[in-house]
Amino acid sequence: MEKQHCKTLGELNAAIEQYGPGVFYRGQTKHYPGSDDTPSLSTSFQRRGCVPDLMIKWSHYAQRALQHLVRGWKKTDDIATNQAILQHYGFRSFFLDATGDPRVAAWFASNSFESKISVNLVEDCFEDPVLLRTLNAWFVPTDQMGNIYIICQKMLRQSGIQAAHLSEIATHEGTPRYVRQDAYMVGPLSQSGLNGDCILCHITAPAEVFRDFAGNYSADWLFPEPSDDPVYRELLAMPWEKMRHISDDGLEAFGRTLELPEYSNHLRKHMPPESAMYRPFWTRNLPPPPDSLTATATQIVQILCGSTLYYGVGAPRVILPNINKLLQEYDEISIELDGLVYHGMGTRYGKGVGVVKMPNDIVSVFEYGVDHPGLRIMGIGRFYGMHYRIDENGAWERALHKDDCACGSEHAENFELLGRIDLSLGDGELELVEPSLYVHKGIAPTSDLRATWGKPY
Repeated sequence: MEKQHCKTLGELNAAIEQYGPGVFYRGQTKHYPGSDDTPSLSTSFQRRGCVPDLMIKWSHYAQRALQHLVRGWKKTDDIATNQAILQHYGFRSFFLDATGDPRVAAWFASNSFESKISVNLVEDCFEDPVLLRTLNAWFVPTDQMGNIYIICQKMLRQSGIQAAHLSEIATHEGTPRYVRQDAYMVGPLSQSGLNGDCILCHITAPAEVFRDFAGNYSADWLFPEPSDDPVYRELLAMPWEKMRHISDDGLEAFGRTLELPEYSNHLRKHMPPESAMYRPFWTRNLPPPPDSLTATATQIVQILCGSTLYYGVGAPRVILPNINKLLQEYDEISIELDGLVYHGMGTRYGKGVGVVKMPNDIVSVFEYGVDHPGLRIMGIGRFYGMHYRIDENGAWERALHKDDCACGSEHAENFELLGRIDLSLGDGELELVEPSLYVHKGIAPTSDLRATWGKPY
């Protein structure tokens, strides 16, 4: 690896041009040497560790954002694009950021990231006061030596390391920040940082030289507002969740479902109905809805689960022995999440998945929905789902039905959840705590006392 120190803009231009095409760039305000004196370029997971439940939830919503916003995108095992949103919007990944634009690298080499927690007093759409926690972030120009690392594409290939250009997931409208930054995901690097053999040169220069080279690039340009960045807009639109470790003797405090750095204020004094503020609740603990009719007696088994199980992944399974056994005893299986599932449907969210027996050996698999403007629960119902037939061997197969959901999706995620539930029933991860009630280990079956039916607007 070569080392160059550039004192002037002219020297920096010459150093960058020396390596020409076939390289990527990474800019940092600080240099971290490895044990062999080569740069230690590590991933955010290696630096800060993995938080499994947050990782699973981030991954779920990242893939949903790609599905909604990227024309022709299909769910695959391409870990680079799947983790791109985690990396670029505030969580962690097994990849290293790089760019094809040396000016972007120069900007990051001369501007330092800073953040702080902020607590904001606002009102929900019904004018009830609440506190909202945000992670405010900004960049500060530095006056120190900056660093650019020039990474060799050929050596990456020879080392078996991917370098995915994130233009692959450009949205069909707007411009996500990873497109503005001409970003690449280098990795995965699960065991150690980037091999020093892949780094051609380490360039140092005063911060003002890097800023001159970056030209008119700014935080506003590289991190566009949600009006320009549809991925950012979707992440900011997700519901708020009550902060359970804080006493709510006074005002209740809520944080974002996925906390992410915010480079400008996106709150309003009077929040819109689409900003749901979720108090933890299970539908079984709610009183009957106002003006409700007496429901038909149905044998229901309820399964309460957390986000790791609900949003998790696993190989698809078509034989579900534990689910089948429950269906022999009950008419309906209700699987409920301790949270709201964001679908981008205004004030309507998912709350769980249900399985109901129907005539002619058919079962319906659907999603429970809740209308939740602001702090209030206004109604609970069912979204249309898909239908299945269970054969004599216990295998499930799709059965076309007149009441199938007509949105164009097979809602495979609902059926995949049944596979995870079936395994968890078998291995004891779901515990029978009372007749007809299974609870995921570590999940409290109680509800927030303030969570109840709201009055209409």
